Amino acid sequence: MNPQLKAAVAINAVSASNAGTATSSVIDTLGYDWATIDVWATTQSASTQAGSPSILKLQESDNTTATNFVDVVGFRGGSATATNVDFVVGIGRINNYKLNVDCRARKRYLSVVVSPTTTQTFYGLANLGKGENAPIDATKAGVLSLIDG
Repeated sequence: MNPQLKAAVAINAVSASNAGTATSSVIDTLGYDWATIDVWATTQSASTQAGSPSILKLQESDNTTATNFVDVVGFRGGSATATNVDFVVGIGRINNYKLNVDCRARKRYLSVVVSPTTTQTFYGLANLGKGENAPIDATKAGVLSLIDG
C-alpha cells in the first residue's frame, strides 16, 4: 500500500460550447512522482465523433501564470486522439478520459484543456501518487475526514 496519495478537483462542472474551452485548475505536483487525471463529460447532443472532444490536451508550466503553460507532446490531440490518454467513449453514455502522467519528467504545474464539438459539461479529478511524504491530515490529502462522535 502506498499512503502517499493526494486528490484534487481539477475541473468542477465547467460547461463549454463549440469553440469554447474548459481548463482545469492548476494541479501542483510538488513532491509527487505520478498523476492520474480523470476527465469525464456529459454526452453531446449532436456529434459525429461519438461525443469526443475536439481538443483534449495536458499542459505544463514552471509557475501558475496561465500564459506560460505549454502543451505536453503525447498528451494532446484533436477528436480525442492524444496518444497517452485512455478513452472510454460511446454514444449515449458518459465519456471518460484518463491521463497517466509520470511527473518526474514534467514541470511542477499541470493543467488540462478540453474543448467539445458541441455543448458539454466537463468534470475532472487529479490523483497524485508516489509522494515523498504522506499528507499529514485529510485536508492536505484532499479528502473529507468523517469522525463519529
